[in-house]
Amino acid sequence: MKKLGIIIDSFSGLTVEEANQLGFYFLPLQVEIDGQKYQDGKDDHLSILLKLQSAKSFFSSLPVLDTIEKTVQEASEKYDDVIVLTLHENLSSTNKYLKTFAAEKANVHVIDNHFSGIQFVNVALFARKNYEEKNMPIDKLIKSIAEINQDSLTLLVPKNLDYMIKGGRLTGVKKLILSTISMVPLLNYDIEGKVSVLGLKRTLKGVIGKLFDKTNDFIIQNNLTQVEFNWMHGIDEEVNNLVKKIASEKAIAFKHEQLTSSVVAVHTGPEAFSVTVMPKLETN
Repeated sequence: MKKLGIIIDSFSGLTVEEANQLGFYFLPLQVEIDGQKYQDGKDDHLSILLKLQSAKSFFSSLPVLDTIEKTVQEASEKYDDVIVLTLHENLSSTNKYLKTFAAEKANVHVIDNHFSGIQFVNVALFARKNYEEKNMPIDKLIKSIAEINQDSLTLLVPKNLDYMIKGGRLTGVKKLILSTISMVPLLNYDIEGKVSVLGLKRTLKGVIGKLFDKTNDFIIQNNLTQVEFNWMHGIDEEVNNLVKKIASEKAIAFKHEQLTSSVVAVHTGPEAFSVTVMPKLETN
């Protein structure tokens, strides 16, 4: 039976142990907080989020290049085909380096996507099942993943815009407007790998309600019948409880809940959260 190798990064929200238990190769993005470097997914997520609350300087960077190169080499030698699912190249140069290292390896396929959090895991398990158990050709599998990508959505709500401004995710006119008005933004991590403002509300409650309105619009527009909602959240319990309350009122159940990864929190703040929508996939 042919075997499929899978490489993901810490934008998945997994720890290295969780990734290894699933049989995935794992690339930890790096974060630096007040001069101290941490490896996302190797160092404890919660402790890093707590440090971020009072941090004066913070930024993220790609995984160690040597680790990227060795991972691609090992996976290529061990598996018949390898798929790579990582943060979009418009948000991280990791993807570009992976494409460079994979260029001479015909069996390594770096797949452009805008997945986040547990979506990476769902897609990876779906891919492995279809490749190994159903003998799906790799080109057809890549096409299937592209279709799932089209039908997937990630919406984010940062409580504090300071992190996005300092992290360079908000610039120019957008930065000026959002930093001078008292509004809470709803952000969309779009299919081109860019973070754009989808709407503004005066209250957190208002923006959460708008978020779920937008997820409903997306489901209708894409003619999706079987979907799952997932939630990646920070450490502000007041925010988290409000999300759960409004989701319950709208009869929305999260299939999976996870703590925000360090690399996400560096750019959105330790209180920020995201809600994702994607098709239900056969993964086991």
